[in-house]
Amino acid sequence: MKGENLSRKVTPEIINKLQEIVGIDNVNTNDMDRMLYGHDLAPLPKEAGLAFKNMPDVIVRPSTTEQVSAIVKLAYETGVAIVPRGQSTWGLGGSMPTNGGILLDMASKMNNIVKVDTVNMSVRAQAGTSWKTIIDACEKEGFLVGSYPSSFPSATIGAWFSTSGIGPGGYKYGCARDNALNMQVVLSDGTIIETGYDALANNMSGYNLNQLFGGAEGTLGVICECTYRIYPRGIIKPVAYEFDHLRDMGAPINDICKHPSVKPLHIAWSDYNHFENQRKAGIHAPDVANLLLVTFQGDEQFVALEESIVDKFVEAAGGRKISDEIAEHEWEERCYEFRARRTGVGSIPAEVVVTNDNWAKFVDECYEGYKAMKMEPGGIIGMVADRSTSMFMPYYFKDDESLLGMTAFAYNFYMGDRAAEYGGRSLGLGVFFASNLDLIHDAGSVALMRSLKTHLDPHDVINPGHLVCGNTKFGITLNKNIMGIAAKLMCGVKKIMPTNKTFERNLKRFHYDDMEHEKDLSRVVEYGKGTE
Repeated sequence: MKGENLSRKVTPEIINKLQEIVGIDNVNTNDMDRMLYGHDLAPLPKEAGLAFKNMPDVIVRPSTTEQVSAIVKLAYETGVAIVPRGQSTWGLGGSMPTNGGILLDMASKMNNIVKVDTVNMSVRAQAGTSWKTIIDACEKEGFLVGSYPSSFPSATIGAWFSTSGIGPGGYKYGCARDNALNMQVVLSDGTIIETGYDALANNMSGYNLNQLFGGAEGTLGVICECTYRIYPRGIIKPVAYEFDHLRDMGAPINDICKHPSVKPLHIAWSDYNHFENQRKAGIHAPDVANLLLVTFQGDEQFVALEESIVDKFVEAAGGRKISDEIAEHEWEERCYEFRARRTGVGSIPAEVVVTNDNWAKFVDECYEGYKAMKMEPGGIIGMVADRSTSMFMPYYFKDDESLLGMTAFAYNFYMGDRAAEYGGRSLGLGVFFASNLDLIHDAGSVALMRSLKTHLDPHDVINPGHLVCGNTKFGITLNKNIMGIAAKLMCGVKKIMPTNKTFERNLKRFHYDDMEHEKDLSRVVEYGKGTE
């Protein structure tokens, strides 16, 4: 790695230069704010600071690509780490600093739609724009966004591109990278590039840079603007089917995937645990066992034909169609991350993909994993990614307030190993699972990726310690050997610990629904009572 003489320290001089670039009000060194920006969806216990310098030295809120370029150039010249951050709705440490430095808060000010192009059917937005903002703007013009994350109410377009995520709409229109037309990216030395074209496909035009930066998890450059495909909306009709046993959905799911003409917008499932826990948390949830949600989109006549075919697949497998009201409710509530967390617990999914032909078998593995790792089950949810791939997201509850709560990640390691037995793998790398890169790719591919990182970021300033290697603040690389030992140790410890009861305990500690009821009662006044 070049740049051995770089200071890598955020000095008062650097703070002054940052203030000159974005203004004094957009540079923040407050201790409390820095602590809040030191984790993502998975809060870390304070002991995590022993391994990582996960608190940024300074938080900067840029408004333009030019400001980002100036900040990155400053970091390049001094060797200070740059960590881009959207709304941090991921749970693998993707936007968590590993060596302090400058945290770029992209969502605070770089959150505007540049253009909705109804002629060429695309939308261009700044990287910190939420998917909900983009979806709503396109809906007003009669278009829909092809695919987006399940955390769309707050997740940002740049961050999801960075993970090349799988989400609602992806079965019909492809994942994030499939819908990327163009990106404006700031490279490690401050150079600004455009990766494609706003109104044209990127075919036969040299290296596909959209594919390069999509999935890089912010390690090769800072995405500042994105251009994304949109599609004529037609109607959207969710249809819900109930099954007594989750694994029985395997047959109709495979029937749908093998049909030459049926192409739903979205295929998703939720098990009985998921609904039971919603109700325990005081959240409205349908009184169903296990639910398969198939959402159709397009011309009304074509939608009716697709629905009739799927009805037959489900009936043959012992399922039954349930009310339109339940289907609409589940479609509206597809942002699963924001449900049971209201009770104050951490809920983390073990995101893995397996081949569709192993769908039913892997359901059994998810339930066995809960038992083997003594987890407190949240629910087995997921979606079909494409005709050959399904994404399982069995989630669990964890204690975010203690170091022992981190042992819950043993379930992620366990399920990743089980997925590999079924032709699958874990999803996402971040910091905590960066060592998986060596497990899911051959050695030559991993070496090429690391060479690309070194070449494009020779001073190692763009989101260092992520994806290609997980680094501690002591310079120790969390490689597959170290993490393999750690995973086995964590799984061993988790198996001998008592079964998790975090959700159950927090239901007793937090009484949100009682508070809401008491507020409603307080609005009722009986005159005369105050003087009796």
